[in-house]
Amino acid sequence: MVWKTSLAILVILLIAAGGAAYWWQLQQANGQLLLPGTVEVQEVRLSSKIAGRVKDVFVVDGAHVNSGDPLVELDIPELRAQRRQAAAQLAAATAAAAKAERGPLDEEFAATKAAVDAAKARLAKMDKGNRDKEIEQVEKNVDAWKVDLANARVDLQRISGLVQTKSATKKEFDDAEARYNRLQATVNEATARLELMREGFRDEDKAEALADFNRAKANDALLHTGTREEDKASARARVDELTAKLAELDTNIAEAIVKAPEDAIVELVSVRRGDTTTPNQPVVRILRADDLRIKAFVPETELGRVRLNQEVAVTMDTYPERKFQGKVTYISSTAEFTPRNVQSVDERRHQVFAIKIRVDDPQGIFKSGMAADVHLPKEPEEKAVSSRQ
Repeated sequence: MVWKTSLAILVILLIAAGGAAYWWQLQQANGQLLLPGTVEVQEVRLSSKIAGRVKDVFVVDGAHVNSGDPLVELDIPELRAQRRQAAAQLAAATAAAAKAERGPLDEEFAATKAAVDAAKARLAKMDKGNRDKEIEQVEKNVDAWKVDLANARVDLQRISGLVQTKSATKKEFDDAEARYNRLQATVNEATARLELMREGFRDEDKAEALADFNRAKANDALLHTGTREEDKASARARVDELTAKLAELDTNIAEAIVKAPEDAIVELVSVRRGDTTTPNQPVVRILRADDLRIKAFVPETELGRVRLNQEVAVTMDTYPERKFQGKVTYISSTAEFTPRNVQSVDERRHQVFAIKIRVDDPQGIFKSGMAADVHLPKEPEEKAVSSRQ
């Protein structure tokens, strides 16, 4: 029982000693408050929104990079081919839209007018029928072919008699007979054509000619009307669609190069040349050079000495003779490391509040996780009095 009591007393003494040491560490000459802290640097995992094979890696672990510096490049031949296709489609759509806005050419108007004139002339010819001179010319041709046919008949009869007396050959008879038959066919054809010319054109032919004329006039009128507004709007919409598609492809192609969003320190390059990545897969982890903070804790009893934007000094073990300027940018509104019950005024100092101090570090001296001390200056007496009022 005695040894348990002694052990309890020893534990209480150790806790008291630790608290006293911590409290002593917070105090410094000239009334300054010394707060142990830890360096924190915001970590950012960089990735690409597209997949691809790593073509090149431009940085190594620990490198300092500036905003916009390329870090990793992906090989994306498929996207580049799609962009060429989209660019060609956009060029064609742009030309079609320009054609729709401009309307038909003068040559097209001339062509439709010529077609109307030709159809009109053909219809007029059908209505009037064949001219008398044409009929007369065909009649003369028929008469001439009939004379030739009569002569051919006489020659055929004569040669037929000579063949019987063997004064003519069988070939001569065949030639005469072929000539007669050919002239007979010509006379029959010419006679039939003459009859058709005398009768005039059929009603079906006239109807067909009239339909051709009306179709030619409609085409000409349609051409003069120009492109419909709906077609123009459709052509413009197609151009807008392909323009947006091209912009989307350009955005994705830009994702092929992972760049530094700001000045930073490369903590880890997680890919190598030849690796295949998936969309949104982190390839580089960086530490934001402009987002360096010192996190420290202030006891509740000293919280009144801390204000936002307060200028403080920061020191570190690596450079004990140097003091870095900092500014308080954050004061927590919630206490930490609080006992279950705070029952005395003395215990209130065990309640601490987190604060963060912004420090400029252009030389990259501070590293994430390093220990640093924050020196809070002594608050002027008059300011302390006014703040309490």
